[in-house]
Amino acid sequence: MDIQKQDRVERRALTIGAAGNLFMAAIAWVTYWFSNSEAILLDGNYSFIIFIGMGVALAVSRIKSRRTETFPLGQFFYEALYSFVKGLMILGVILMAVVTSVVRIIFYFGGNTDSIPMLNPDPILYYALAMTVICFSLSSFYRLSNRKIDDQSSLLKTDSKASFVDGMLSLGIAAGVLFLRNTDPSGSAGFVPYLADSIITLVLSMSLISKPVEIIRESIIELALGKLQNKDQYDECDRVIRDECAPDFSVSRVYMSKTGSRYLAVVLLHPADGSAQVSLDVLRGKKDTILERLHPHFPHLMLELVPGT
Repeated sequence: MDIQKQDRVERRALTIGAAGNLFMAAIAWVTYWFSNSEAILLDGNYSFIIFIGMGVALAVSRIKSRRTETFPLGQFFYEALYSFVKGLMILGVILMAVVTSVVRIIFYFGGNTDSIPMLNPDPILYYALAMTVICFSLSSFYRLSNRKIDDQSSLLKTDSKASFVDGMLSLGIAAGVLFLRNTDPSGSAGFVPYLADSIITLVLSMSLISKPVEIIRESIIELALGKLQNKDQYDECDRVIRDECAPDFSVSRVYMSKTGSRYLAVVLLHPADGSAQVSLDVLRGKKDTILERLHPHFPHLMLELVPGT
């Protein structure tokens, strides 16, 4: 795959996503004005944070492969750093929603219902349904765009998960409003107008919290140069390396790490005939052949062949 094509697809997806999140933030703030829903305000602020983050992501996309005297191998670590910070932001939004919901439940059971604002459900329902469609569409768009470049973009992978989380939260808000619209406040389920949104938010938060935790975990592994976690990608590289090294060399170990969209493969090999001498020309030829085969799927791959004794 051409590196310029990968960067072009990534930047186009990020630009469209940034515009989409700014639009969602503006609609959320307008809806909050008419509905008195703190959940909508939180959702809007979350979309605006993502919009700002995507501005950072676009900047990272432009400079990640740029080599400087300070960063002679490129600046791909910014991708992993971005994913780490984004994961923390998503986790923070979910935890904030949990705290807000718990406080409202405490107020309700403490008899302090005046502190729980009564909602205007109609604007919330229309907003939540529209945002659910937009968020899931953006998540699918990021995923499909990343698939076009063989899932090389950590930025698109992170934003696909972030938009999915946002869509699920919006869907939960819509479900809570439907309960609210069909419940008699004076009946046995009179708590619903006060707590439906909080209960749904808590359930969704518990089911979605694994998403940012996964993003943070993968980012830390990348920043620490840990082993590549994608088994399919590792198996593909391992197969190509072993195929190309045979019959001149036997491969004893393949180590792979990933930092953003840059991959590093270190191969420990031995001459198949057991000799102690290794031809540098043969090694260079093997390396060039391996890189040529893997380049379409791993355009930023760095490969080191280390002969053993």
